[in-house]
Amino acid sequence: MIDPHFQNYLHYLREFGFAAHLIRGNFYLGTFLLSIFVSYLIPLPEAILLIFIGYSANVMGFNAGYVIMVSFAGAIIGDNALYRLSYFGNKYVQHFNQKMRANKLIKYEHLVVDNIGKSIYFLRLITGVRFFGPVISGTLGVRWRKFLPINFGATLLHTTFFIMLGYTYHHRIFLMMTEVEIIKTTLLFSSVFIVGILVSVFLKKEKNKKTN
Repeated sequence: MIDPHFQNYLHYLREFGFAAHLIRGNFYLGTFLLSIFVSYLIPLPEAILLIFIGYSANVMGFNAGYVIMVSFAGAIIGDNALYRLSYFGNKYVQHFNQKMRANKLIKYEHLVVDNIGKSIYFLRLITGVRFFGPVISGTLGVRWRKFLPINFGATLLHTTFFIMLGYTYHHRIFLMMTEVEIIKTTLLFSSVFIVGILVSVFLKKEKNKKTN
């Protein structure tokens, strides 16, 4: 008898199209490649993909630790590649500059520039703006030695959290994934919370500067 959860998994292979088939063909290689390009060349929300990767790893019997390491390595390569392209003014980055200008977070641009270290970290945790940190850092000429460890820490936290969410709560995650709006709303609230912390830290720093 076929496990009903595996039948659900096959259903999502069809729903996720190319990304899901890449995972099915070679799980670790597929996870690595998807983590490099998701939200850059592959038009899927990174957080939702990571949840799906965790869900798939559980259903297919893969080790969660190995999956996190593979996905994390891919994400770091992708972010650093975009950082380097931005640093050297590559034309490809103009696409992300336009997306960044269209995002509501751009109104905090002056705060981001003045607090670049905190910005790199917190922006990496906000859903839907994976490209913000690498593009801003590269464009402003932030040293790679500064960008790498900050991005490293935030990416590790982000990757681990969402993969383990899908891996640990795969039964509940399946129910949530049938209602995509629930996930979108959850991610939106988490992003608003992070933005709130980011702005609060920035404003506090600005206030201290004026006081001094």
